[in-house]
Amino acid sequence: MIQIKKSGPRAVVALFYALLCWPVAPLFAQTPAADQEPQKVLSNEEILRALGQPKTATRSLSLPSRGLARRQASESDQSVNLNIPFELNSAALKPQASEQLKQLQLALSSPSLGNNRFVVAGHTDAQGRADYNKQLSLRRAETVKRFLVQKGINPARLDTIGYGSDKPLAPDHPDDPSNRRVEIRAIAAAQ
Repeated sequence: MIQIKKSGPRAVVALFYALLCWPVAPLFAQTPAADQEPQKVLSNEEILRALGQPKTATRSLSLPSRGLARRQASESDQSVNLNIPFELNSAALKPQASEQLKQLQLALSSPSLGNNRFVVAGHTDAQGRADYNKQLSLRRAETVKRFLVQKGINPARLDTIGYGSDKPLAPDHPDDPSNRRVEIRAIAAAQ
């Protein structure tokens, strides 16, 4: 509780500032870093649903200088974004990454996805240099591929790519931690 020992203009100004700042003070309190918050681990069933059945082909319309043009969607709708934690500025997996990677390995080993090929795409937030982020995201995608291959997934089924910060999950917030992720995208059924 605020006690005012003196009255006068200074006391009124002090009281005014105290009352003005008090309700917003919790907004400036330090919150846990996003990297420390527990992230939801997607189950192998959730991953299977996201990667399994192809969705109906979507078409988009573009407006060129003359009339409408029909264009196929360029990327597969069969994808899933996974929060796989890595050490800061490193491609080394954090210990808590193992549970999500086990679920991914189970999904990719399932009979329904057993013949499919996938892209393991690494993404970063916009902090840091673009060329560094592209290399880091590629190294992280390759780390995930190595893990899956060591667990028995055929390496011919997995391609890797690093997008850096080019394809943010939250485009309006390029530095948001949600942009740091590994995406698994179905590309084709193996022959």
